[in-house]
Amino acid sequence: MTVNMSFKHLEPTDAIKAYAADKSDKLKKFFDGKTAVNWNFTVEKQNHIAHCHLVGGNMDYFGEAITTDLYASIDEAVDKIEVQLRKHKEKSKKHR
Repeated sequence: MTVNMSFKHLEPTDAIKAYAADKSDKLKKFFDGKTAVNWNFTVEKQNHIAHCHLVGGNMDYFGEAITTDLYASIDEAVDKIEVQLRKHKEKSKKHR
């Protein structure tokens, strides 16, 4: 799994990078092959925005969260993608 990160109006720190990479590994269980996770972190006034784009296995998922804490935004974005992945997995099981 490759993890790419970009920062806008925000200083990239090792703690943020490690936290986002750790949360991205949580999504690895849904995929067998190659996957890529692209993170975009932005600060606008008091809002911290975490945008996550997950690509792999002929699938494309997006999760975005806006909170006052960047770590909470990362958690929410990953949770949104997990919901999408679980929903897709349940649908594919029903069609078998």
